[in-house]
Amino acid sequence: MAEEEVRVANAAKAEAERKLKEGIQPVVTPTPAEVSAAKRKVQYREDLFHFAVAGVAGGGKSSLINAFRGLRNNDTNVGAAATGITETTLTMARYPDPNAEYPYVWYDIPGAGTLKIPDWQYFNAQGLYVFDCIIVLFDNRFTMTDIAILTNCRRFKIPTYIVRSKADQHIRNIMKDMGYDSDDDESGDQKKRLYQAARQQFIQQTRQSVKDNLENANMPDQRVYIVSNEPMLGVVKEKRSKKVIDEIELMNDLIGEAQTRRARRVAEVRLLEEAERKLAEGIQPLVTPTPEEVHTNKQLAQYREDRFHVAVAGVAGGGKSSLINAFRGLHNMDINIGAAATGVAETTTAIARCPDPNAEYPYVWYDVPGAGTLKTPDWKYFNDQGLYIYDCIIVLFDNRFTMTDIAILTNCRRFKIPTYIVRSKADQHIRNIMKDMGYDSDEDESKDQKKKLYQAARERFIQQTRQSVKNNLENANIPDQRVYIVSNEKMLGVVKENQLKKVIDEIELLNDLIWAAQTRRLWHREDLVAKDMRQSIMGN
Repeated sequence: MAEEEVRVANAAKAEAERKLKEGIQPVVTPTPAEVSAAKRKVQYREDLFHFAVAGVAGGGKSSLINAFRGLRNNDTNVGAAATGITETTLTMARYPDPNAEYPYVWYDIPGAGTLKIPDWQYFNAQGLYVFDCIIVLFDNRFTMTDIAILTNCRRFKIPTYIVRSKADQHIRNIMKDMGYDSDDDESGDQKKRLYQAARQQFIQQTRQSVKDNLENANMPDQRVYIVSNEPMLGVVKEKRSKKVIDEIELMNDLIGEAQTRRARRVAEVRLLEEAERKLAEGIQPLVTPTPEEVHTNKQLAQYREDRFHVAVAGVAGGGKSSLINAFRGLHNMDINIGAAATGVAETTTAIARCPDPNAEYPYVWYDVPGAGTLKTPDWKYFNDQGLYIYDCIIVLFDNRFTMTDIAILTNCRRFKIPTYIVRSKADQHIRNIMKDMGYDSDEDESKDQKKKLYQAARERFIQQTRQSVKNNLENANIPDQRVYIVSNEKMLGVVKENQLKKVIDEIELLNDLIWAAQTRRLWHREDLVAKDMRQSIMGN
């Protein structure tokens, strides 16, 4: 073991030394403290959009920022960025838009490749990871510095715009190479003809060069915007210019990026406020399980595609185990033949798998530990119990419709799992209402009074239960859904096909569950047929 660790360490060291010799610098991820410090340094504000213009020294960053802001290079008295032949930007400079109504802030970043800014540490040293958008500006050639910036931006998911600057200068140089001489051109026709040819050559060469560089760096193809500062200034000032190339598209795309981000930021703020409100109310955030967790929970549940898996979940004491026994045609005391354990205290401490006693019925019932106990905190009940793997979930409650029930229903909607809201122990609740109405079995000699009170108590219980669930769903912004009101004894009678007079929703619930199972089995068969057909086609 020790020899293996030494071997791995030596291999890692050799690889690091090889990369350093080849000029490949290590990737460094900033710490949260560094991110916070970088945001403070640039005076980052959530209500503004922060553009960084970065690239090698001499690329024309300061001039382009001046054009974006509607300023000329000599407008230093009104806040234009300093420009010059040598690298004039020694420290990052922050330039808010002169129009206070525009939420843009431009940052003139010191050029990479100078003695002051070593190119291999350019991205992290300048804290470029905090910006909302980065313009990668180049002049004469697309360099490894540009590739490094784009690579890091992909890591941090920062939108980037590749911009080739000084297009007018480059086009003039190509015209001279083509033989243009302004002193010999009196009519201007030669200039116009050569300008169009030089312009097309420059555009084609630039786009191909960037495409080749991105391909060689194993990066996705990306548009390059070809611009000149003078036409860009005209676009910003809404003046028409005949020599624009990509200036209008670049400006529109940057504004669109800012507007999209602001809309996203507003939505994020609202979501954050909503999350904070829910947390204050005790509603915990939703967590999506990993594929590994789904696989593990299916294994634990012994999940089979030819079975219908029904989980009965809810708060502790709701009568889950008793209802499962009734669904399976068993009394609570039938422990010797597989009845789920019941009791006054929470007896279900782990998920219990209860196949239907009739082997011809493809149902498997799962008795899930009650939420709200010390063993199962209610706020992580759904994920902890792996309820996302089941084909159907019965949300069972007894005395009241709780936030645990809301959380289960919310998660089931996320996972598109059919749910059935069930109010249990109806017979007990109706008897309690009858007592509140004054019924006393010891003093009642008339069956008529009992029947009359029973009907009144039954109607009150049904009405109150349905209205309570309706109100709770509405308050939780969940669509209205039927609640099935049942008693375990009546459900057992329905399963055993006994005739009963006091059923409420037991028959409908059982029929709906059977229909859901049959529908799923039909879908499963269709999936298998489709799979067989695909395999047959591929085999042929």
